[in-house]
Amino acid sequence: MIAVRDADDRAALARWIEPTMQRYVAQVQAGESPWNTIHPTALDDASIDATNVPAEMIERLAGAPVVLLVLVDLSVVASFDQNLDRIGVISGASIYPFVWNILLAARNEGLGGTLTTFVVGEEPKVKAHFNIPDEYAVCAMLPIGKPVKQLTKLRRREVAEFATFDRFDGTTLG
Repeated sequence: MIAVRDADDRAALARWIEPTMQRYVAQVQAGESPWNTIHPTALDDASIDATNVPAEMIERLAGAPVVLLVLVDLSVVASFDQNLDRIGVISGASIYPFVWNILLAARNEGLGGTLTTFVVGEEPKVKAHFNIPDEYAVCAMLPIGKPVKQLTKLRRREVAEFATFDRFDGTTLG
């Protein structure tokens, strides 16, 4: 993990997250599920390039007092799904609980943060800038700072909307 405090480094992160956020915003505005591997975007590059990303969105992420870049050493993770004909998801199974624990610890200290992955869209630039070895992957960018308001209630789907008994199409749980 790299704790990025330098203003110039955080400004570089802002530049690198912008293109990824731009596509994300364009796809949301078009009613698509952003960066989806099953349903590719119908948008062309010109449409994405014409999409405005509000500056405050980027500033809130890269302008925090400290930005944590969370890395995973790919030479030590077990990627049980590496031979499947799909995008691998197992390699992140150990890193994202770690990220969540960082966010919980920050909250316990009166700080706030959020899990973002926008920076991964420009991983080669990030790795070169921060001298990250090839066997490491950038997993998350966590802006950490004093929250303007501490959130107390989150919106979540009801369990019955996504949990079933015995089979995917089984009776709903709840």
